[in-house]
Amino acid sequence: MARERQTRAADAGGAAATAAPAAPAGSGPAVTLRDRFAIFPQNRLPDLDTPNATAFVAEDKRQRGRSMFALIVTGGLPPRIQVMKHLKGLRSPGLMALVEWGPVDWTPDGAVRLALVYEQPLGGRVMTRMADTIDPITDQQFVKTILRPLAVALGELNNHGVTHRAIRPTNLFFADAAGTRIVLGDCATSPPAIDQPVVSEPIESGMCLPEGRGPGSPADDFYALGVSTVMLLIGRDPVAGVGDADLIRRKLHHGTYATLVSDQRVPLNMIEVLRGLLADDTDQRWDFEQLDLWFNGRRMSPVQARPMRRAQRAFVFLNQEFLTPRNLAHAMATHWDKAAPVVLEGKLEIWLRRGLEDNQLADQVAMAIRNATFGGDRSRRGTNDMALANVLIALDPQAPIRYREFRAHLDGFGSVLSAFVARGQDTRLVTEVILKEVPKMWLGARDHFSPEYVQLDGTFKELRDFLLDGANRGAGLERCLYEMNESQHCLSPLFAKDLVMDIREVLPALDRLGARMDAKTNPLDRHVVAFIAARFPKDIDPQLAALNESDPKRSTLGMLSLLAVLQWRLGPEAVYGLCSWVGGLMAPIINSYQSRERRRGLEREIPKLVRKGSLPELYNYVDNADERKADFDDFQRARAEWAMAQQQIRNLETGQAGVDENAERTGQRVAATGSVGIAIVTVAIVLMGYMF
Repeated sequence: MARERQTRAADAGGAAATAAPAAPAGSGPAVTLRDRFAIFPQNRLPDLDTPNATAFVAEDKRQRGRSMFALIVTGGLPPRIQVMKHLKGLRSPGLMALVEWGPVDWTPDGAVRLALVYEQPLGGRVMTRMADTIDPITDQQFVKTILRPLAVALGELNNHGVTHRAIRPTNLFFADAAGTRIVLGDCATSPPAIDQPVVSEPIESGMCLPEGRGPGSPADDFYALGVSTVMLLIGRDPVAGVGDADLIRRKLHHGTYATLVSDQRVPLNMIEVLRGLLADDTDQRWDFEQLDLWFNGRRMSPVQARPMRRAQRAFVFLNQEFLTPRNLAHAMATHWDKAAPVVLEGKLEIWLRRGLEDNQLADQVAMAIRNATFGGDRSRRGTNDMALANVLIALDPQAPIRYREFRAHLDGFGSVLSAFVARGQDTRLVTEVILKEVPKMWLGARDHFSPEYVQLDGTFKELRDFLLDGANRGAGLERCLYEMNESQHCLSPLFAKDLVMDIREVLPALDRLGARMDAKTNPLDRHVVAFIAARFPKDIDPQLAALNESDPKRSTLGMLSLLAVLQWRLGPEAVYGLCSWVGGLMAPIINSYQSRERRRGLEREIPKLVRKGSLPELYNYVDNADERKADFDDFQRARAEWAMAQQQIRNLETGQAGVDENAERTGQRVAATGSVGIAIVTVAIVLMGYMF
């Protein structure tokens, strides 16, 4: 699946010619974005497709003749909304300009889709497939006209706090028909780096699942720029035909620069910059500041790869000899089930002490195995998996988290989960890694403190709590999905034809559904509740607790309360369709009142409130505290009267009624006689007081 995804990404544009014709005029019915940009569904531009979006002709109604095209996100993966916000209006010679973006009513699908309108590059893709061979760009102005504008574009993105993560020859375009200027293509329609070939990714990122690479850092972009520069200079991929696993192994053994450049004929003046951009150590890799100094004629100190510590004698695994912990860790991660027994038998620890002479690393490995052995997982497989995952972190702390077939950087977990859910893939490995606190082990292996690590540790603790509370709405895998993906639209089946990406869009979307939904359908399914819980800025724990009550009345009140809070805080002013829908679900609340008269009153008043479109008013009416108390008091009084009547009936049935009446009359006579006697004595005492 990963290889297939990379192949689709590399082949975007298919076998179309490299050069693209001038932007064609749109024809047929158009879809409008922001009342300004016309997008023509009948006019495809397949040469400009991306793996997660389809390209169409677009026009600016205010500036006719402007060369533009639109990308419609048709894939199931979440785009990068925050990147779109930064890219819109950003002008840079090395960047394809994003003019506008937003949702559109996409008539071919009968659904709402996300559209991005770009200025159209007139010269087509630099390479249509990664396997292509093109004429090497030997222009003496290469640095000035190509490399520098691309580097400046990355510097601009860095200033905005975003990364591109889609720099590869198949995503580079000639901005003009003459092919004198190259621009970076789209980077917002897919999750970060998911479409990158392994050759364009740093070693650690290349180890990940394509979905698990994450947004990374500017250093990843400059590495990819270096790889693309090599390919432009020689006219091809220098490692075409090499498998991904073998390519990573070569990079680990020889370094990226040696793997890609050592056997190639590149201009001498480019050697220094390529060494800087392709440095595997991020601390040594060139950034924009160093590139800018080089552009201005300053020669930098040559980048020398730091040699890895090698053992005196090799560790043999699967008939191969390994002299460094990092290479061994990569081989073990690739052959998981065969590596676990070797680790648990203690052979690795012995080699680290005797062969590598690194007692500190050996102690870390021993501790990792001990923690896994005495952990909460009692299954043999679970113990083996935890032990090996922790050992791999100790052997290669810079590598991503590796747990069986799962491999991802911490900032790539969200993209992995989103992709797996979108494709219907098994998510158990993702949840296992979180529940077993593997990220905590990875963070503990860092050699320096960073506030970012503290934040990540807290995030994964929270995600673990959500998974442990998975039976409740507002928690579970769905909550993790939305917490980890700020661009993830709500995946509720209710919104299959809609595109709910912001918390303010939830009620309007439900309101549109109200008129045609089955009255028995609850508007708050697991996805809707999880989306609200992840996006709503205020505390809604009381509403979630009530929503998850087993008592139908409490659960219905929780549903109504949550929706009412949303409308009160975020609007809109009226939701007639949703009120009508929710009003039909009030039976448990109505039936919770004891008074038949009050129930009839609720049944009369609820339709009137529904017509106002106000969920807060509806909630306040059906859960009025004074009415609740009055209903309770009346019910208690009625119960007491009923109990008394029942007692009288039993007395009549058992013959006790006559005895009780005689006793009552006798008591009355005795009381009257006593009262008269007391009065006489009192008068006598008063008279005697006067006389004496």
